Amino acid sequence: MPQTRHSVCALDCPDACALVVTVEDGRGVKLRGDAAHPVTRGFLCGKVARYLEHEYSPARLLYPARRTGAKGEGRFERVSWDEALDAIAVRLKAVAERYGPEAILPYSYAGTMGLLNGSGMDRRFFHRLGASRLDRTICSTAGMAGLTQALGVRYAPEPEQFRHSRLILAWGANILGTNVHLWPFIMEARRQGAKFYAIDPRRNRTTAAADRHYALNPGSDTALALAMMHVIIGESLHDADYVARYTEGLNGLRERVREWTPQRAAELTGLGAEEIASLAREYATTRPSIIRLNYGIQRSERGAMAVRAVALLPALTGSWKDVGGGLQLSTSQAFHLNRAGLERPDLQQKTLGREARLVNMSQLGPRSTLWTAHG
Repeated sequence: MPQTRHSVCALDCPDACALVVTVEDGRGVKLRGDAAHPVTRGFLCGKVARYLEHEYSPARLLYPARRTGAKGEGRFERVSWDEALDAIAVRLKAVAERYGPEAILPYSYAGTMGLLNGSGMDRRFFHRLGASRLDRTICSTAGMAGLTQALGVRYAPEPEQFRHSRLILAWGANILGTNVHLWPFIMEARRQGAKFYAIDPRRNRTTAAADRHYALNPGSDTALALAMMHVIIGESLHDADYVARYTEGLNGLRERVREWTPQRAAELTGLGAEEIASLAREYATTRPSIIRLNYGIQRSERGAMAVRAVALLPALTGSWKDVGGGLQLSTSQAFHLNRAGLERPDLQQKTLGREARLVNMSQLGPRSTLWTAHG
């Protein structure tokens, strides 16, 4: 008798789709998006729609294997779980006894976003072992820092609010490739007359579908944002009442952007000066306007500053007060989780009597060289 089970996609994607699985004789036979979920809305991306094929693929690795030849030869033999776990435990114990447990550094990121598998049980294990802690900075840390500097929090409008927007800027966000469940809300807004612009150095499916593509030079996002603020403040298009009530530092910002004319930004971005000025005016005078920012712009030199500059735009225009306005980069603070209870950092005290050292994964190469040099 077929049974229906509910689950959630744990892949690293902002959509976090709700899944419905049909199970027969303990095996999944059909996978679909949950039609009752307000964001998933019954459809899945191309990758997850075929997830059962990966789950039951005959090529999938199901058992531990031990290398029997030299590295690169591809020769392995199957071993039991007990043998594999014993070998790992013996090695970890030997390293910890000889060099101290902080000689062990777990290295992982977001292969799964599941809270137990992705950032729960492994943390507890390595905390209890006393291993070095990994500062997981490789993906989004710069952007989160810039967003927090600008806004103080990492809240954002819900995806459902995009249907109410009248101007949507996809800024470094390939929505059709990496955030596909936002697209129906954008299309709903467009059917009601909204404009959809893409700001991106690359041409992709999203820019091809946009009403206008601003193909700026890579790494020039800060210059574009500063020039837009130059126009908005210089032409008094900002929301003076909102700025006075809910922001601070307008005078300093005014001085900072004074030199960032559209002409100067044009030299760096590759866009036309009037093109930049026109975008700034349209953004400031269209209500509600929303920016879907993504992490691409922070993966460059001064990337945090780029995010910070773009995030100042909706504060300047007061679009945060509009349903369908504001900016969406991360909604990671929308739901508060007891991560300390999940990851148990207190377990380090039982082994080390203190916190273990913290190693920045983005600096692992230089740090490893330094450790080797100092023995």
